[in-house]
Amino acid sequence: MAKILLKSAVLFFIVLSIYLIVNPSACSNMVSGRERSMSSSEQNTAGQPMTEQTDSLSAGQQTEGEYTPSLEGIFDTNTLNEDSFQPVYSQQDIDYAIASRYVELEREYAKNNPVGKDSSKEIAFIVMDDFEMSPTEWEDFLTRATATDLFNQIRREMPLQPQSAQ
Repeated sequence: MAKILLKSAVLFFIVLSIYLIVNPSACSNMVSGRERSMSSSEQNTAGQPMTEQTDSLSAGQQTEGEYTPSLEGIFDTNTLNEDSFQPVYSQQDIDYAIASRYVELEREYAKNNPVGKDSSKEIAFIVMDDFEMSPTEWEDFLTRATATDLFNQIRREMPLQPQSAQ
C-alpha cells in the first residue's frame, strides 16, 4: 500500500512539474493567489464585463500613472519597465561633455602640479574611466576634438574658478 501511495505521489509531482514548465505563468499566479488570465474570447463569455476583469487582474500590478500593456505568451519581466524615454545625444554633445570633463580635471590638476605630457596622459586615463571609453574611442574623440578646436573653445567658455572659492 505504501509503495502505491509513493508511486502516485511521484507521478503527481512529475505531472505538476510538467504543467508548470509548459505554463510558467500558472506558477506565479498560484503563488500570488490569482486565477489564471483568460483569453479575450473567454473573457467575453464569462459573466463579468471585460473592463472589470482587466481592472481587477491588474489593480495590484499598476501604480498610479503607469501603463502596462496586456501581454500574452512568455516574456522577460526584466525588460517590461525599461524607460523608453531615454534622451538621445548627438556626437557633438557627447564630445562636448568629454572635453569639458577633461578641461575641468586639467584645471584642478594645474592648481597643484605643473601641466605636462605625463599629466595629460593621467587626466586622459581618468576621463576614459569616467566615460568608459576604450583607447581607440579616445583616439577617435581626440581626432574629432582637435579638428573642431573643441578643447580651446571649452577653455574659453568655462569660467576660471578663483582660488579662494575652495
